[in-house]
Amino acid sequence: METKYYKVRHFEDNLHIYSRRYFSEQLTLFDEMMELYMEPLDDIAGGWQSREEKSPEIILLARMFNDFESTKLLLLHGLPEQAMMTMRDIIECMMLFRLFGKDAKLALRWMRNLKEYHPSNVKKRLDELRVDCPEYVYYGMLSELAHANLLSVVSRVTETKLTDHLIIQTYHFGGMNNPTWIGLVFKNLLILSFMTLVSVLPPAYFPVMSNREEWWGKVTGLKDRLVGLGAGLQFEEDETIGKDKVETDKIRKKLRLVRVETSLFDKEAIASDRGFSDTVP
Repeated sequence: METKYYKVRHFEDNLHIYSRRYFSEQLTLFDEMMELYMEPLDDIAGGWQSREEKSPEIILLARMFNDFESTKLLLLHGLPEQAMMTMRDIIECMMLFRLFGKDAKLALRWMRNLKEYHPSNVKKRLDELRVDCPEYVYYGMLSELAHANLLSVVSRVTETKLTDHLIIQTYHFGGMNNPTWIGLVFKNLLILSFMTLVSVLPPAYFPVMSNREEWWGKVTGLKDRLVGLGAGLQFEEDETIGKDKVETDKIRKKLRLVRVETSLFDKEAIASDRGFSDTVP
């Protein structure tokens, strides 16, 4: 006999297949970004070998990658609200990675003494060091949506008007087939992925990379495709990222700082998208 929970599992399996087809372009771009994320790791392992102060950064690289993958899988299974929890963790890892690249003592304290750094304190310290962290603009909204409040759970309910006096409410247990809402969150995952490649990793990667010009060319080559997906990005010349570590002037002049348009992730955008529904084949 088929149980109700089995039906939920069956729905999610179908939704995973459906979502992969619906978001094939986004997935292809995401996969390419993650390949670029991992490509320099052999050079990193060799360049950072026997340097204890770099161990926290390697830990964060692994944690952040797994957060990216977890967010993707949650989205493909129709769980965008849960995906926001791991997206928030991505931002915390991005900020810590920036900080530890500048302050090895804080990094070792974090690893040896299990010291925790609140994101607001990390942001304050980064500001003192004049290190920009545009990803922080997401943190407040993600924190709100990652908790159990009405805004974060409203997409679990869809309403269907049958007559002027009859509205049916459907409560979603398990994944949901809402490509507009899922796509909205997916675009922001792509923004964070690109932001990581373009401004978080280069100061750490470039000094030990053997093919940094080739790698950077691949990264910047993703820009037009990302903008083509409506990711709400602006790109400006910025020569401050990695300026004290990157030796190649040619690369330094190409560095871009990502400016994020937060309108994609505001409450109005979320509210307007929550009612969209489609059918899973």
